[in-house]
Parts: sequence; C-alpha cells; structure tokens
Amino acid sequence: MIDINSAIQMSKTMPNISDGGSACFDFEDVVLVKYTLPLEYVKENYRARQGQERVMERINKKVEMGVNTPMQYAMKRVIEKDTDVCYVLQGKCPGVNCANASQYGASYDQVMRELEIVYNIPYEHYVKLITDGCNLLEMGYEAKNKNLFYDKDSGFWYIDFLDNNKNRIFDSNNPIRIFEAIRYAIPRPRQIASLMRYGTELTDEQQNKYDLLENSIEAKTFLAMKQAIPNLERYEKFFLFKKSEKFRKCLMDNNIVKKDLFNLEECDYQIYDELYNIVVNSIVDKIVKDGEPFWSVEVNDIRNDSDLFGLLELWEKHKNNPVNREEYEDKYDYEYETRQMFTQEMLDAIVSKLKTMDQNENVKKFLSEMSSKNDSHIKK
Repeated sequence: MIDINSAIQMSKTMPNISDGGSACFDFEDVVLVKYTLPLEYVKENYRARQGQERVMERINKKVEMGVNTPMQYAMKRVIEKDTDVCYVLQGKCPGVNCANASQYGASYDQVMRELEIVYNIPYEHYVKLITDGCNLLEMGYEAKNKNLFYDKDSGFWYIDFLDNNKNRIFDSNNPIRIFEAIRYAIPRPRQIASLMRYGTELTDEQQNKYDLLENSIEAKTFLAMKQAIPNLERYEKFFLFKKSEKFRKCLMDNNIVKKDLFNLEECDYQIYDELYNIVVNSIVDKIVKDGEPFWSVEVNDIRNDSDLFGLLELWEKHKNNPVNREEYEDKYDYEYETRQMFTQEMLDAIVSKLKTMDQNENVKKFLSEMSSKNDSHIKK
C-alpha cells in the first residue's frame, strides 16, 4: 500500500475522481481525500476538516466492530499556497457510489427498472444499512448520495464523517436518538434509483405501479428499521403519522404494522406525554442555558423541536384537541388554528416549568418578553 507522502506527491498530477465535494485520488486499493479551507478562514481550533484526528481514531474502531466504512490509514495537515489542507489516506469502498448510480430527470421506464433492482436488494443488506447508520450516528454523517456506496456482495458502505460527538451516541432506549436516526441520519436504499423530472405526467396505471413499487421499497426499509432498532415499535405510530396514506396502507397490507395502528389508544397518550415533555424540557434548557428569546421559541422552536416526533400530526387526532375540523370549511384554516392551539399549549407548559425554577437572567428576560407580548395583545 502506498504511503501518504508518496500519495500526496503523486496526486498533484492525477485526475480528481470525485463528482462533488472534496477532491479524491484513486490508488487502486486506497484513495487519498483532500479537504481544504482557505487560510483566511483558519482560526484557533478551526482548520480544514477540524476534528479529523478524533474522527480517524473512532472510525477505525467502527471498522473493527464490523461497520461498513473504509479504514483510515493516515492523515497529514499541510499548507499549500493560501490553503490549509488535510489529506486522509483511506480504504476504497467496493461497489458504486450512489451519486453515480442515480440521475435526475430519467424516464419512467428507467426509474421503474432501477426501483426493481433496489427492491430486490437482499433484505439483510437493508438491515445492515440501518444497523451501521445507528452505529455511526455520533460521527456527524450526512445522508447524501455521494456519501453512500452499494456493493452487491457486501451491501451499503458509508463515507465522509464530520465529528465524533460522544453526546450523540445511538441508544435504543433514548427516543431522541431513535428519531434522529430514522428521520435524518440513515439514508434509504431508494437513493440508488434515479428520479423522474418533477412534474412528469404519468397515466393512472403508471402512477399506481410507481407508487406501489416505491412504497414497497419504503415498507421493506421500515421493516428493516424495526428489526435493527429495539424499541422502535413503541414509537412507530409517531413516525408513521407523517407518512402518506398509500404508504401506511402498504405497511398494513403487508402485516408490517397492525391494521388498527392508527387508532389512538390510552397507551399512545402516555407516549405522547413522554415525547411532549422531552420537547418542553429541551426548549427550557435552551432558554435557561442559551438565552433563547421568546419570539424564537414561539415561532420556531416549538414547531421545529416537536417535528422530530411528529407531535403536531398526533395533536390533530388527540382527544384533548378542542379544534373541530367540521367547524372549518377550508382545511388550511383548520390546520392553522390547530398549530396555533398546539403552540399555545406548549408555550404554557414551558412558562409553567420556568416559573418553578430559579430564575436566572435568561429566564427573567424570556418571561418579560412574553409578558410584553401579552400586554400588547390585550391593548389591541
């Protein structure tokens, strides 16, 4: 295997094989990746690929655990003209990069052929993709096509990690980590297949075949999630409430979830309260520790933080939701009123909790801002 110094020297006259992002040079059994940062942006504790030393150490431990990601053999930091450079010599992924395997604007026939291939990928590769994604959660992985490879023999491979955040290690007993993984961090096998151009007109028959195949792939993916992640079944209703009716029907038709899954039961309200309190406590922490302003909590945080668990979607069906759909002709007016009611309910819970705590300057400022807004509404 070539050493990193020789690889750096030889790369200066070699083609860049990367289709996007950082430059990459092929040395058959290994690749040299070149991460760069203009010197004008370099500052203390901020360099090209900041934290790569930690990433390298941790990723190699992941490889030893059996995670599908290349071993990182060496790294070197250098200054080249007006650029800070971090070189990393790492193993080469088998298979094809998903960014090269898919394209945008493909024909219906091409997309259907590729979706068939994705659907027929061995189920154990689906499960391995999910398991490895959970094991890599703390590494700052971005679920982009260019960061994922697929090999017919060994399955999916992950590359490109930003950090080693020990506070974000996956824990199947922690609903925050479960939802972060399944909503944002873990890529989908669907990423291998091409996409039709947005607005492409299909016949009803074509649309039905397309929907059936795509939903079948997503159902297979979700089944793999349930196998790979203990405790996911407890929260699956909250994850699936945001999904389409066709997809949920596909899950029920294939006995992946119960036929009556989307009927709310008393145990669901208990889980709702658990997740609701997690969001409330998270926002309270932002206020107490970071001085999060009232306007941001009201306009952004409540909605965004609740979105992780799909709480707003369940609130529409919640027994305590006083907003009656039959009273609104326009569904958008109904949805707006529902969001407003949900926001006010959570805001009240946040304020109630803040008033029981020792009030530092951040809390006092938040409560004052809230009081000022309430006063302005009263005057109006």
